[in-house]
Amino acid sequence: MTSIPRLGFSRLVLGTLLAGLIVFAPAVAYAHGRLKSSAPGSGAHLSLIPRELRLEFSEVPDLTFSTVALLDGTGKPVALGTLHYSVASHRIVVASIAAVLPPGVYVVQWQLAGDDGHPVRGRFDFVIAPGAMLGAADSTVSGMVMHHDVASMPEGDGFGVTSPAFVVIRWLQFIAMLLTIGGVVVRQLVLRVLRRDQAPDSPMLDGAEARAARIGHIAVGILAVTLLLRLLAQSYAMHGAAGAWNVRLSAQMIAHTMWGKGWLLQLVGLAVAGVGFQVADRARRARAVVGHSTMHRRTGWHMAAIGVVILACSPAFAGHAASAPSFRALAVLADALHILAASGWLGSLALVLTAGLPAAMALADGERGPMVAALINAFSPVALASAAVVTITGVFAAWLHVGHVPNLWDTRYGVTLLVKLGILGVVALTGFYNWRFVQPTLGTDAATVHLRRSARVEVIVAILVLLVTAVLVATPTSMDMAM
Repeated sequence: MTSIPRLGFSRLVLGTLLAGLIVFAPAVAYAHGRLKSSAPGSGAHLSLIPRELRLEFSEVPDLTFSTVALLDGTGKPVALGTLHYSVASHRIVVASIAAVLPPGVYVVQWQLAGDDGHPVRGRFDFVIAPGAMLGAADSTVSGMVMHHDVASMPEGDGFGVTSPAFVVIRWLQFIAMLLTIGGVVVRQLVLRVLRRDQAPDSPMLDGAEARAARIGHIAVGILAVTLLLRLLAQSYAMHGAAGAWNVRLSAQMIAHTMWGKGWLLQLVGLAVAGVGFQVADRARRARAVVGHSTMHRRTGWHMAAIGVVILACSPAFAGHAASAPSFRALAVLADALHILAASGWLGSLALVLTAGLPAAMALADGERGPMVAALINAFSPVALASAAVVTITGVFAAWLHVGHVPNLWDTRYGVTLLVKLGILGVVALTGFYNWRFVQPTLGTDAATVHLRRSARVEVIVAILVLLVTAVLVATPTSMDMAM
């Protein structure tokens, strides 16, 4: 009987994860696109004036989100025809040149969006030699030149997915998601255990649950704001300042990219979680009819649990998991489990610190110490299990996206990952210290004060981990750069 609640919650999590994979599985996702070859080629000196530009990419680009521009030596745009696919392959994009180009240096700028929504940009130049003759309409078909050093192609200046403002938006999103999921985990796997096994009638439990629901409400509100900001920022990154507020372009981006599926998934998740928190909080306050209140409170928390599982799945569709070169469905599942586990460890710790401990400290003198000890003892197995899942899924993601060990220090993605692991190691050491040395001394107010101080350090360092993660998810992976 004592294992039923935990098994029920586990089945709920697993069922929602599988349903999300079936509905939103990225069956046609690709790694970030790169320019493979072009005509004219990069650095080419031409004796024939080209009539068109032909660019071959590593994936089929969506013309809705693809742009090709041609600039002369003064930076003035040259008129091009409408982009279209080549008859030979849809990976080749063709743009006719409207005018006869005089001799000089020309720059080609291109952009496409990966299926995870990250815009990829590049540029190269070519020279038309003095005395060049006008080429035939099909003279570029056989003149495709390979771009071997794809990693050197710059993304260009301006606002993009790696811009500091976009990083801050994702950082706030991750913090809010951590708190939202952490609130549900604390209520379902920590407070329920206390209510069932140790203190069924303690007023501390209702107080902690109420605080968890309020924090969940606030976190969902922050998520809603970041959801809108992410849409605006993504549209700005893909379409520029002129298209950032274009509703039609934003709707196309949502409808035609895996990033858009992830955005919609997060919208559904925060709506379900928000309603769940609202129902649970209202049921708690309507205690006059006890059975009715208890039933609705459980319904509310179950809704919140479904919502946070959906939320945990959403970042994978806007990150590297959706564009993994192999094991794509498994990568998405591992990413969702990684977020759930990280929230079960660090998000739950934040909720224990901001909801559980304050409620316990409001008890009478003789009850505070034992209740704090019981709370931490109920939280520790959840934290340890979550940390183990974080480690397993993190190792899998590193193997999938880093590839070879030297990429850890030879690529930007690898270095950023090492920074994240270093900071996460500080979190793990702090948690080990709390578990090994602080937890056994609990039972007095002095020990509780010590615990709160060390737990605050752990949470603050965890927030830094999320900041590095916000950078990491927009950094091209080592495997992308090796394409």
